[in-house]
Amino acid sequence: MSHKSFAERLDDLTDRLHTMSHDVEEMVRKSVALGESCDETAIQEIRDADQAIDEAEVVIEETTIELLALFQPMASDLRVLVTVLKINNDVERIGDHAVNIAKAFGRLSRQRRRPPIPPELDEMARVAMGMLNDALDAFVARDAELARDVGGRDDRVDRLHESLVRVMLTHMQEYNISACLQVILIGRNVERIADLATNIGEDVFYMVQGRTIRHGAAAEEPA
Repeated sequence: MSHKSFAERLDDLTDRLHTMSHDVEEMVRKSVALGESCDETAIQEIRDADQAIDEAEVVIEETTIELLALFQPMASDLRVLVTVLKINNDVERIGDHAVNIAKAFGRLSRQRRRPPIPPELDEMARVAMGMLNDALDAFVARDAELARDVGGRDDRVDRLHESLVRVMLTHMQEYNISACLQVILIGRNVERIADLATNIGEDVFYMVQGRTIRHGAAAEEPA
């Protein structure tokens, strides 16, 4: 098979991943915007979208493995396919977290004596969604510096999450404990989205540069 055939199929594969990633970004945006007054229809729309994401994830994985087997790519092409496999998995997991957020907001909406939503949650969601957007944009643009920048914001989300938990533990003395726990759960899922966005950024950096920045590595040139 010709290199052109491989290039065309690789372009089609990355286009599929771009579409899937865009759909997951929309899921996250909708889930964090649900608030305390969400209805079951809105939650079901997010769950339905997640089913489509699950199906797309399987197709992308199978196609990537097929390309690896048929063409046995080397160097940069191999890094692209490995990165597609990793991002595909992380994006699917982000969709799962979006569903978890929607379900938690649904449970929260049914609780009496709900605590006020702390500003930390809105800020967490804003930062995490920005990280996800930039990580996916970095993949599309093959932008290593944008990809590296994503992880630098994860500590901010972690600190906000810790503050959110402390606030909710304090509110448990005054408000419904189950309601407070739902807010903590929402925050935990937002924090995990930020972690997965960081993973995507690190994988994109490796794809472009052939060097790793995972686990605090200094991105040294490979031997």
